[in-house]
Amino acid sequence: MNDATLIPLEAAMEQFKLADDARPLVRQIALRAGVIGCEVKSSYIKAMREDGLHPLHIGKRSTEWFGSRVEAVSASDLPDRVRDKTHGNGMVNWAVDHPVAARTGSPGSKKRIIPAQDEPKSYGVCEKCWQARTPSGSCGCDD
Repeated sequence: MNDATLIPLEAAMEQFKLADDARPLVRQIALRAGVIGCEVKSSYIKAMREDGLHPLHIGKRSTEWFGSRVEAVSASDLPDRVRDKTHGNGMVNWAVDHPVAARTGSPGSKKRIIPAQDEPKSYGVCEKCWQARTPSGSCGCDD
């Protein structure tokens, strides 16, 4: 890889539009993992390491490609956010989940999915027997 294409972590986070809430953790991980420069990809920041180990992939939700759980915990100090990740080819690496940003905005600005209610449709009530009419308009007293 050509080192001239690498940019500083701060510039990469800005270009990638990484959430502000995730940046302190990513800075700490990069410092402890020995990140020497970054390359911004379409779906992650590729963070090159001075020790030549697999580059870290800094995504919107997590930083991945630690070689072990111990390494991920050591870089993050957050054992409760470390998880293993198995890829389709069976390769396993470790990831640290970033903090989830609290959504801001006015109350009710969140989109909520409300399940449809199966409310029976009314076709009226018979004035003679007081039974509900069927879609065809008949009721229990019709002959």
